[in-house]
Amino acid sequence: KSAKVSQFFTGSKDEEKAPTGAPPVPPVPPVPPVPKFPKSFSTDKLPTYRTPSSHADRAAPVPRILPSDRTTSSGLSMPIRRKDELWSVFRELDGGYSKFVSKSMAFKASVVRSSLLPFLRTYANHPSNRNLRPEDLDRRANILNKWWTGLIDMLHGRNNLSISGTDRPAILDGISGIMERPEWRLSPSPFCPLSQRSKGLNTPRNRSSASLSLSSNTSDFLVDSVHHNVRNIFVQNLSAQMAFVVDKMSFRNASASLVTFCGKACAYAFLFVPGMADILVRLWELQSDTLRRVLDSNGVGKFDNLTEHSNLIASSFPPALHQLGFTSLMKYMRKLRTPPPLPLGTQNIEWWGKWLERWTGRESDLFYVFVKHFHILSTDFMPKDASTKDRMCAPGMLPVHAQILTNLDATIHREATQNQQDPTSSPTFDDVLSDPDAIASTLPLPPVNAVRVMAENRLIMLIRDFLSDRTADHPIARQLFAESFNDLLQTAAKGTSLFDHAGCYTLLDFLEEALPILVRFEHLEGSKGTLLNSEFWQTVCKKMIQSQNTMTEIRLYTFLYTVWNTVVCNLGRKADLCVGLLLDPEVFESRFNHWCPMVRAYYMRLLCWRVGRFDGEAQEGDILILETMLQRLQSCWSNYLFLRGQAEKTQSLAPPTNPCNPAPGRRLLIVRTDTQVAPISSFLSFDGLGPRETPSSQARFEQKRYSTLSNLVELDTRPENARPKTDAEPVEPRDRGIGGFFRKMIGTSKTRSKSQGPPTRSKPQDRQRAASAQDPARPTEPDRPTAGLTRSRTDDARPASRGDQQPPPTPAIDLSKPLPTTNPHRNFCFKFSLEYNPSTRTSPPGPLRLLPPRLPLPAQVFMQAHSDRASNASTFTTPVAPQGPMQTHVRYAGRALAEWAVILGENQSFFERRRNEGVPGNQFVETPTLGVEVFRRPS
Repeated sequence: KSAKVSQFFTGSKDEEKAPTGAPPVPPVPPVPPVPKFPKSFSTDKLPTYRTPSSHADRAAPVPRILPSDRTTSSGLSMPIRRKDELWSVFRELDGGYSKFVSKSMAFKASVVRSSLLPFLRTYANHPSNRNLRPEDLDRRANILNKWWTGLIDMLHGRNNLSISGTDRPAILDGISGIMERPEWRLSPSPFCPLSQRSKGLNTPRNRSSASLSLSSNTSDFLVDSVHHNVRNIFVQNLSAQMAFVVDKMSFRNASASLVTFCGKACAYAFLFVPGMADILVRLWELQSDTLRRVLDSNGVGKFDNLTEHSNLIASSFPPALHQLGFTSLMKYMRKLRTPPPLPLGTQNIEWWGKWLERWTGRESDLFYVFVKHFHILSTDFMPKDASTKDRMCAPGMLPVHAQILTNLDATIHREATQNQQDPTSSPTFDDVLSDPDAIASTLPLPPVNAVRVMAENRLIMLIRDFLSDRTADHPIARQLFAESFNDLLQTAAKGTSLFDHAGCYTLLDFLEEALPILVRFEHLEGSKGTLLNSEFWQTVCKKMIQSQNTMTEIRLYTFLYTVWNTVVCNLGRKADLCVGLLLDPEVFESRFNHWCPMVRAYYMRLLCWRVGRFDGEAQEGDILILETMLQRLQSCWSNYLFLRGQAEKTQSLAPPTNPCNPAPGRRLLIVRTDTQVAPISSFLSFDGLGPRETPSSQARFEQKRYSTLSNLVELDTRPENARPKTDAEPVEPRDRGIGGFFRKMIGTSKTRSKSQGPPTRSKPQDRQRAASAQDPARPTEPDRPTAGLTRSRTDDARPASRGDQQPPPTPAIDLSKPLPTTNPHRNFCFKFSLEYNPSTRTSPPGPLRLLPPRLPLPAQVFMQAHSDRASNASTFTTPVAPQGPMQTHVRYAGRALAEWAVILGENQSFFERRRNEGVPGNQFVETPTLGVEVFRRPS
């Protein structure tokens, strides 16, 4: 046996003779004879592979000539390589596959769970995965290929066998783990990530020409052969997966785990299978205008030529994507319009089948999972300092972003998309009479994703999942996607008409969900600078105000009210929003004195509850904002005094001071909501129900309620009425009998607030029964159980019967000291509700006796102590004639000032009531949510 081993390393005399037909070889130093190699590693059978026992610690010989610093004095070159550290693990994995083949279909999944999945989780990032000898790489690839092909055959359901629904996720996880193994993409493969190519093995291009020899050429051919075989295995399995993906995605129903796997498989096939990206991009049918808009958002003109950028970036990507490198728009469109050849082995796939609805993003999560993994894989081949032009030149990046923009436009303009249905497919009256069932399939159905609730929109799900902590292992991909999606969002906003009310409304709905996610990503440690363009979005808001559409304006004010705590976490952004937009002289004069009472009601509540709220923690810029707000109020008061003086001189009618309801017969009341919601830290992502955030992330974004002018603000993505409560609310039994029937028909709550008269003394049994719950509607009985909705006692638009007709200048209680409470503090959820108020029961509000307007009480007290303008408010009571556009709005100044006084009284009474109920401080008082109420006629 030892003689055979020595003969294997030394060779024979016949082998030392050069072939007769070979070209002359230049003289080189003496080298060892070329050994006779057995069969190729790719065709060896692992069970029959044997290593001599006397050399168990020596690796299999691969002759090659090393540089002089690694060559011994005897001239014999021996590579200094370590043995595969995971060979024993892979040998056990190979044994597990034998067990997998021998089991029946019912027990194959258990073998996958016990053998394959633990291996994939444990050794996914093992150090030996990045530096393998060719023979070790070949062994690993063969074992992984066995599992991969076996699992794909199992998914296809061959031999008339199917997988149960509980076993399919484990099988899909196993294939995904094998597909992500680094063995398929090791250097010098073109699939290798850009950051690992310098750490790979030496290639013939990097070797010195002086060390070339017959032995080195043979060794290099062997190494290239191994890597070539590994690439072929990888590409063939990815192509086989695409046949499975198209087949399963053509079904009407598909599980979430299956869609997630298919999206990841599409991303890998898109980058690594030759010809696959061309056919998948052509299925989107992109328009040239969409591509132009995407290029314009990245600073690339319509006629720009980026050949130099494209050649530099595309050379780093896999060869399968080189055809999609961008140089100019005209060439790119010509390339997309050319029918591409089908990839090898995919001639039987129905590319233009029913799966297109999923692939284009109109249904399911397939396209959005693909987008996530496409960005993760693309960043492996892009330099870290790539500019926006370099990103557009990256192969495949432009069409993917164009398809995202297409789906974003379809979401914003959902009504226009529904109206563009083919009119010829609509059934006629004769068709209905003849055969109603026959025309049921011709009814136009809107895209599923376009009509979802905005919180469940797949684009929102994409950014929520991609920018969450679960993808923190890919910071470059997250930054790239966040910046790209922000640019696409601005592009979609530019494409929305100013007079398209439905589009503006939906855009604000989308921003209400997306903005908190993007702002939260800005505050992560790995994020680079500011992501949102405040100047751009401020311009968008101004244009919406100038649209003269009352519903668009009301939706804008509710949007700003809802995302306020998210926006003002940046001091500069808060100053721009308050001083530059809401308190701008033109905006304030036209909206505070607007002709529509509904617009005035929403705008004033935004100013009172958000801009003017002060909870005792001052920060930079607060005095400027409050002084500006006080100045605008005093200017309106001066104009009102001028009108009243002119009326007295001419003996004409004085400006009316009657506060108006937002709508005829309706009032905005503060009601308590007891809606049960899901926990904050859990959300449904592409991978299912996501786990709660890590303690570190919770500490970084503590869910604490702060005021708008405090040091920190909450970054919760949902409004206050969607947050969990500390304790469960009591559930009232259903209304029964004729009384419950009438209450349901009228639409009012069963429990109403009492009048503002003196509280009555409760009985002892009532006090014992009141110890289990609290009622925010009764300040003297904070522990009384309530119904689902409870009206506030301060929500009536009619003022109290006082001669002053103005809230008192000083509070009834000392707000600076916490009140002693016997029960622990509980947070409740409140909202402004537009309730029906028939005129037969309530007379119209009478005129008020107006006093100089002021800020909300805590802010007014703060300004009197720190600002000369507030302390010398009497100097601003001089009548001033209105100038410019104010001349057309000043006629409503009296009503506006009266409504502002009512809103201030409502605000102060709410704070007093909550403090009496045990809230320890102003910063803990809840802020009622404000939304667009649906106008419905009560029965």
